[in-house]
Amino acid sequence: MTPGIALAAAEHADPWGMGWEALVALGTLILAAFTAVLARFTFGLASRTRELANVGAADQRAQWRPVLLPAGDRLAYEHFSVDGIWYDTTGQVLGISITNAGRGPALHVRVQLELAAAGGGISPNNWSLGALAPGEVQLLRFDNTPLGPQGAQLLLDYRDLADRPHTTACTITWDDAVPRVYDVHTWDNHTATTLGDAIYPQPGLRDVSPKPEAA
Repeated sequence: MTPGIALAAAEHADPWGMGWEALVALGTLILAAFTAVLARFTFGLASRTRELANVGAADQRAQWRPVLLPAGDRLAYEHFSVDGIWYDTTGQVLGISITNAGRGPALHVRVQLELAAAGGGISPNNWSLGALAPGEVQLLRFDNTPLGPQGAQLLLDYRDLADRPHTTACTITWDDAVPRVYDVHTWDNHTATTLGDAIYPQPGLRDVSPKPEAA
């Protein structure tokens, strides 16, 4: 195109058309930027929603889970009262009371006492491994327990209604010839005793658990 023709074309160009093209381009750019911001906001909102859902489910599980803890300093039983933890040095007998401080039942409770001065674990006497209801208190008695200055730890394994395992570990110290619960730790989805979980059904018994429906 010669300079004369180019100059003539520029003189006859439509300024409104050029302006609209610029506005359309600018609008497209703004729309693209807004779409990118909206996509980022939507992604962040979805992520936050998932986080809140996970937190809500975890809170609900925590509210209804069992929590086995040492009971109070002094407990009243049917015909007598007893300290929450005591030790008979003559007979080497340790007694400690536990309670379910959670809102759900503790199922198939397994108990072991580990002594610092001896290996292995000691099981309590006359203790049913069935369950411990919320608020229920159980006195555990351990015979032939040479509790020494190094203390011991009480290990409790149990399940909730959804069959999730839980553990409580109680550190027992020996101060001035008096046993005391020094510290307590709890863990979810964990076991600490060397005792296995229950086998169901027991040999010779019928399995009455629900069966999956046929497709």
